[in-house]
Amino acid sequence: MKIRIIGLPLLLLPGLAQAQEEAFPPETDSPLSFSRCFSHVPLRVESTGSDFNAPIRVSADTLEATRDGKILYRGKVQVEQQQRRFNADYLELEQASRDVLAEGGIRFSDGTITVDSDRRLSGNLNSRDTELEQANYQLHGEPGRGQAARVRLTDNTNQVDLNQASYTTCPPGEEAWQLRASTVRVEQDEVFGEAWNAVLWLGDVPVFYFPYLKFPVKDERQSGFLYPSLDISGDNGTDIRLPYYWNLAPNYDATITPRYMEKRGTMAQLEFRYLPVAGQSGTLYGEYLGSDNQLSDTEYQDQARWLFNWRHHARFDSEGHWRGDIDYTKVAGWDANYLDDFSPPVGVLVDDQLMQSFRGGYHDRHWQLTAEMRDYQILKPDALSPFRLTPSLSLTSYRGLGEMDLAVDAELTQFSNDSRQVYEANRFHIEPRLIYSVIDRPGAQLTADAGAYYTHYEQDIPAELASYYRNEWGFSPEQLDSSADRLLPRLRLNGSLVFDRETNWLDQDFTQTLEPQLQYLYVPYEEQDHIGLYDTTDMRQDYYSLFSDRRFAGLDRISDANQLTAGFTSRIYDDAGTERLRLALAQSFNFTAPRVRLYPGEELGDSKRSFLTFEGDANLDGNWFLHTEAQQDTRNNRLAAGNITLEYNEQGKLAQLGFRHLNQDYFSDTRLEEDLNQLGGTFSWPVDPQWRLIGGHYRDIELNRNIDTLIGLRYDSCCWAVSLVWEQWQKEDKLFNPDSATQETSIGLRFELKGFSSLGTGSDFSPGTQLLPYYRPFNLNN
Repeated sequence: MKIRIIGLPLLLLPGLAQAQEEAFPPETDSPLSFSRCFSHVPLRVESTGSDFNAPIRVSADTLEATRDGKILYRGKVQVEQQQRRFNADYLELEQASRDVLAEGGIRFSDGTITVDSDRRLSGNLNSRDTELEQANYQLHGEPGRGQAARVRLTDNTNQVDLNQASYTTCPPGEEAWQLRASTVRVEQDEVFGEAWNAVLWLGDVPVFYFPYLKFPVKDERQSGFLYPSLDISGDNGTDIRLPYYWNLAPNYDATITPRYMEKRGTMAQLEFRYLPVAGQSGTLYGEYLGSDNQLSDTEYQDQARWLFNWRHHARFDSEGHWRGDIDYTKVAGWDANYLDDFSPPVGVLVDDQLMQSFRGGYHDRHWQLTAEMRDYQILKPDALSPFRLTPSLSLTSYRGLGEMDLAVDAELTQFSNDSRQVYEANRFHIEPRLIYSVIDRPGAQLTADAGAYYTHYEQDIPAELASYYRNEWGFSPEQLDSSADRLLPRLRLNGSLVFDRETNWLDQDFTQTLEPQLQYLYVPYEEQDHIGLYDTTDMRQDYYSLFSDRRFAGLDRISDANQLTAGFTSRIYDDAGTERLRLALAQSFNFTAPRVRLYPGEELGDSKRSFLTFEGDANLDGNWFLHTEAQQDTRNNRLAAGNITLEYNEQGKLAQLGFRHLNQDYFSDTRLEEDLNQLGGTFSWPVDPQWRLIGGHYRDIELNRNIDTLIGLRYDSCCWAVSLVWEQWQKEDKLFNPDSATQETSIGLRFELKGFSSLGTGSDFSPGTQLLPYYRPFNLNN
């Protein structure tokens, strides 16, 4: 029998469904490789409508109307309203009072949650008050599930009370962990729900007690304590953080975090976020430790350790033309080890330098005008202090004019330095170019590029230069000019062809290309030793840099050139269009050897040839990859630099092996005492569906010492994981012994409760090591 009725218990349960789902929101976990973890999880079906007054279809084995105004449904009661479903063995509706009673085999589902109970449900259709006994719930599309001894929903306050509630992400019968609370209250018009007497259970053992816990039920903000974190490490000991979130205003908030480190002391952390106007956002972050117990009995024992960071991004108009960015990080001037000791969530250290940049400008389709003030904090004792930009103004413009293109790059920069024994300067540079496409056809291109470099310097020369500039670079105050001009014309012709042919190897069809490229570059010679070095260094040679118009990175030196560069690239594509092989070879030939030196003390060779540069990449079968580079000194028949990387990568199985070589005679700026020969590799390999092994080992063959070694083992279950990682690496002590490195060893144990939290030490369980992270060097189009 099927009866169509308006208004039945489905009207009572949408609020319960939302409350059960949001009371203990699980974290998002990556799906595991074995399906048994999620076989019990129904697919999530999003609501197609929210009309709770929509028609309801009811079916039951029997229907009975009593004289006292009750309607009784018995046997396989099924109620349907849109995507919502309700089942029970018995359903009773009091027509006068609109009271509802359901018993036995109760099951409710709305596409996002399923609730089951073998007891009873009572409620009222008018007030929508509902009470459900001994309910089990399962989220759809997520492994989160749990139980509640009693569920009560009060519609007039939109309040849900759960008694003796639990939450876990483990499959049924495998409850490795659960979070149980005596009382949970959710008011759906509020931002947060509340739980009292919450206990974290591991198996049958209670391990952590929360007398009071607040959790979010909406994507909104409210002041309160956030979840604490616990770490254990060799340097800090037990490390506990208890953050407090302060909702100051709709567009301002702050997080205050006291951090207790057993071996160092108590640190205060503050993060302040703000949205002042539309299109602008920023963060102020700071850390402060009054004194570090690890530095007792040293000259820094009473020194405070601190960090400050400011990040701001702004778009000042709706079109996004006017933009501004700030990225400023600073620590105490003496504290070279701060980032290594505390691992703050802000600040990027590159070559022992923290960058501090203020940047803004106007961005248009054809031109950009930007201004920047930039400084660096050096976190290495006795390191050479770089020049500040105070400020720098740059203009870039490119416009097409039919067969010709016009480009202009200009810059006005002031370089300053803290040392009184270092030169400073104002530099103006402009570089107009006219590019003409002589030939522009499929498979054939030839462009002519004519332009000029003009640079003007106003230099402030001290009476005496620092010893590094005198002894290492060969500068002298008498040699540098207070005012200097440089005007150099430039001509470049660049042409390339593409030939292809169909071929067959081992009964497979391939397409092979041959792409020769030829370039002529002319720049006249002008002596430039009277100009200081501010932002310029040697440019590393590779295939692409040989076709550049620069021998130096930066504007303080522009090399003379009367050279021809020849190269070719050959590629092989399979019948699906996948690039399987790329080989590139190039070399420059100078009609006269370059005479421009980087610094006055440099000794120039008389070689008219660049290194013969080779690059190769191969995708052998979709799983095996190979990359190699080499720079060969053809005059002396010596290998200047080279590297090779072999990798196997298939469905979670990864193994990579690499070798790197640098000849100290060709890379004096690296200050190598011996040739660099490093061999190593990394891997991540599943032992079985639940066990994974990772490792990495890199060794300096020439110095016969370990660079970084790591081995780790991880066990993954459906709802929890544990990993153990051992690592030993070269670590510098920049404060007390910066000229040597020691072997640092750490053992990290990490225990994770999926969908709840993680406790322990150690980094993410991934290939690569602390000093040499994993990366893929392959330069293929597919």
